[in-house]
Amino acid sequence: SYPDSIRQWCGLIEMYAQANNLDPNLISAVMLQESAGQPDAYSKSGAVGLMQVMPRDGIAANFQCINGPCFSNRPSIDELNDPDFNLQYGTQMLSRLLKRSGDIREALRSYGPMDVGYYYADKVLGIYEAYKQ
Repeated sequence: SYPDSIRQWCGLIEMYAQANNLDPNLISAVMLQESAGQPDAYSKSGAVGLMQVMPRDGIAANFQCINGPCFSNRPSIDELNDPDFNLQYGTQMLSRLLKRSGDIREALRSYGPMDVGYYYADKVLGIYEAYKQ
């Protein structure tokens, strides 16, 4: 029951959900929140594509963490503009966060913007529950 803008990516969502042991509906909820299914989405913070992944270049290159640039090990904007690559990378990130934390809400909090606490996680979980059937 997701909008067509999300359902058009169903094949990729299902493939990467299975590959990363994630619920396809959770991936769809993240995608709806992040990009509304628009592969060329670009946020004011510099996140790119369907899953709104922060790249190593562009605006994100200026973000500094304790040990240097925060996203230096990430793919480039050009790579993340490819919907297939973006979905693959974003679902792998989410899967790793879920394995590390053991909790969907914690994984989503870590996936989302750093300065919003659980707001992002709760928003995605609300979407997930609303469309889960």
